[in-house]
Amino acid sequence: MTGRGAHAPHARVVEFPLTSVSHSHRRVHRAIICVDIESFCRPGLNDSQRADMRGGLYDALERSFARAGIPPDDRYHEDRGDGAFFLVQTEGPQSRLVEPLPFHLSAELERHNQSVGAETRIRLRVALHAGYVHHDPKGVVGTALNEAFRLLDAPDLRQALQDAPGDLAFIASAQFHQDVIRSRRVFDPSADRKVLIAVKESEVEAWLCAFADQVRAGREYSDALSRVRTVLGSVEATLRKAREVRDATVRKISSPVPEVPDAAGLLERLADLDEPRERHRWARLLAGASELERAAASALERADAALTLVQEPLDMREELRGGLASLQVMARNLGRAEDPRLDGLYQAAHDVLWTAPCDLDDAESAVMRYMRELQDG
Repeated sequence: MTGRGAHAPHARVVEFPLTSVSHSHRRVHRAIICVDIESFCRPGLNDSQRADMRGGLYDALERSFARAGIPPDDRYHEDRGDGAFFLVQTEGPQSRLVEPLPFHLSAELERHNQSVGAETRIRLRVALHAGYVHHDPKGVVGTALNEAFRLLDAPDLRQALQDAPGDLAFIASAQFHQDVIRSRRVFDPSADRKVLIAVKESEVEAWLCAFADQVRAGREYSDALSRVRTVLGSVEATLRKAREVRDATVRKISSPVPEVPDAAGLLERLADLDEPRERHRWARLLAGASELERAAASALERADAALTLVQEPLDMREELRGGLASLQVMARNLGRAEDPRLDGLYQAAHDVLWTAPCDLDDAESAVMRYMRELQDG
């Protein structure tokens, strides 16, 4: 991490209405969230890979903030190369850093990490704090910002990320923990652990925050959603193929051909998951995602069965054609290729099989007559 308490030489500064030029040198109280990619500078990574990781980080952060209800106008950020910091208004949006942001960040990191190789997976340390900062034309400065970065660099947080089952570890200042995290709708004090962070010649109290329900739900929801979307894609592709095959079968076969079903409202059921997600009902959300997975798997089975049903008449016609050809070879081997009666039966069967639409019952009867004549002769 570079430029901990000051503006880095090449840092990217994004100014939103929250910190417009008219607010230069203004001292404001803001929630602070700092993030840092684990082992970003490790040997073996090249600059292209690091650029991909930064792109993935910002994509995950932007999507997470948006879905957590923290729009661009309510936040300010500066890039720090291997991470970034964000300032968020303390009226309203601050509480969303605690819930549901951990859920969405966990889900978005899982989504990103599923799409990349092991070398460019993103694991993230996150520090939460609040305090006064000064804006000037070059960026922001403040003791609270320095304190947030010291939390981000804490060995306890680094170890917590190494031990974490997912890709996130959180730490909060004692004041932020008291004012924001403990005031949540549901708070489990046993989930967080108090640590002492060395600051120069003294120690300050901080809290490692599990956000376990949100982080686990975000990770599992992202995995389930990926699987559901993959299956839904297969369902749509299979049904599309079944409709194409049915159209061909109807043109070529006169026998009744079953209709192809639709996806049975699966997309609507996928949209139904928005409600528990937006209301932060994580257990209900995961249960709904599991039910949707089962429904999608059943839909794929039905789609496969529908494709088989509409394909069967064409397969039966090809089987009868192949059988007729084999019988003709048999007749030739028996020296009966010039038998007028046998030839007439062959021609009748051939005409039925090569006429569209083909009546399969008539075709099968015609082939059977030819076969019996061949066997009886």
